[in-house]
Amino acid sequence: MNIGVPAVPMKWRKYLALVDFGFVSADELAADIRRYSISEVRRLVSDLRSDIRDDFRRARHSFYVVKLVPADLPGQLPNFNVERVSQLKQLVAFLTAHSRETYLEAWYCRTRIDSEVFSVAGRIVFTAPDTGGTQLVEQLWRGSPRLLETYSDDFALPYVRASRYSWGWPYSIEHVHLPRKSALSNLQLQSEFGYSMRCIEQEREKIARFCAFLDSFSFKAYSLEYKIVASQLKIIDWDTPNDRRVLGSQDVQLLDGMH
Repeated sequence: MNIGVPAVPMKWRKYLALVDFGFVSADELAADIRRYSISEVRRLVSDLRSDIRDDFRRARHSFYVVKLVPADLPGQLPNFNVERVSQLKQLVAFLTAHSRETYLEAWYCRTRIDSEVFSVAGRIVFTAPDTGGTQLVEQLWRGSPRLLETYSDDFALPYVRASRYSWGWPYSIEHVHLPRKSALSNLQLQSEFGYSMRCIEQEREKIARFCAFLDSFSFKAYSLEYKIVASQLKIIDWDTPNDRRVLGSQDVQLLDGMH
């Protein structure tokens, strides 16, 4: 349920571009991201509590990201990660700490991460054709792409970084991180990474069309974020050096000519 949403933040316009390029339907987007007016954060916390309890009843485990959304920023938004009901007090403190700032909405989204499903997430950085046109991917297991920003030597999740020249080329794995308590073996991790990349390669035509659109702005690099849960690939976000320029270049609702 999208509650009391009076305007369209720039971040939502970025997601609408994914709808226009066929990565997700408008209904799927509305279901994946729960949007609330900033005055309705108590309702957000209540709904999130209900979702977590429902996960528990169904013997599922999910990772939730709550973010605060201003009207005119396309990215780098304050966010808070939640997995358990016990973390909701900290979430309330996070929301209270930002209550005097000028945010228009608060959102949350879910990634299923329990062991019953295949669940990975990552980010692909594309460099411009005139600078080599390479693809660099970072992928983690059972978490959100947001967590890539916190990667370090003691990272709690399995992680892979790899690169390749372009579409159709094999990836060269450059770095593997396996926490001590990980249930994954190195061999299984590499096998699952290969499967993930095949899922992305299957969507090559759609992704390449979007990349061609972003290439038209002559950026040296840009990125796409993705999730693969239960074998379903979703492109969930994109970032460029100047998202405002991209969004300002066209009406996001009228990209039919790119299809």
